[in-house]
Amino acid sequence: MKKRLIIGGMLAVAFAGLPGLSLAGDIANIQPIGFSADGKVFGFQEFGIEQSGVPYSNTYFVDTDSGHYLEGTPFHTELTDKDANLSKARRQNLTAARSQMDKYDLLTNPGLIAAFNPPTELGSPSKTIRYTTLATDGPPKSPYTLSLGEMPVPTPKGCAAVNKRVIGFSLQMIEKEGAPNRQAARQATAVPAERACSVEYRIGGAVVYQPEAGNQVHIALVLAFDAERNGRWIAVPVHP
Repeated sequence: MKKRLIIGGMLAVAFAGLPGLSLAGDIANIQPIGFSADGKVFGFQEFGIEQSGVPYSNTYFVDTDSGHYLEGTPFHTELTDKDANLSKARRQNLTAARSQMDKYDLLTNPGLIAAFNPPTELGSPSKTIRYTTLATDGPPKSPYTLSLGEMPVPTPKGCAAVNKRVIGFSLQMIEKEGAPNRQAARQATAVPAERACSVEYRIGGAVVYQPEAGNQVHIALVLAFDAERNGRWIAVPVHP
């Protein structure tokens, strides 16, 4: 059975510095792994250290057509032994996920990190992101803009103790190749277990990939916050 995605979280670049944020919770780092050659699978790793000091690492594999996790994924690792550290957690997690990485040859097709908008970037918008799909210098060519909206959702049973409103989100592509657009890219009216108690979202980046045959695949990187201000990533497939 496929697990519901709505986002599995990713954008990666070494954002290993996020612990310096003036937030109460921890915000996961994200590292994209890559795409299958046909663009139908996207993988990324999310990692960090919980407020309790426990290092963790999660690797997600997303079906870019359905937005669901691939069967048997994601892979979650938390280490509580005395000599646990983030390096060990990441290595163990990637070892567990390696068969899927190799099966879809993800390291061969990294895609392009077209935009990145972390919460450490002061003054940047939290609900929109604008980017182009070609890494060239000069004026922007055929830009795209994604807009993130938030919406109320029924509160899951496991979130009954949360003292803030639990919400979902919608995602629109409001600019396509430089022209106004109103494409409803994805709506998350029911959030999966990993993000069930989210109370706020931020659009944190975009990754694009062009298969040799076929249409471009865009991945919106959405950061979901819980009531304790812990931030975890969701990778949302968008097909312009």
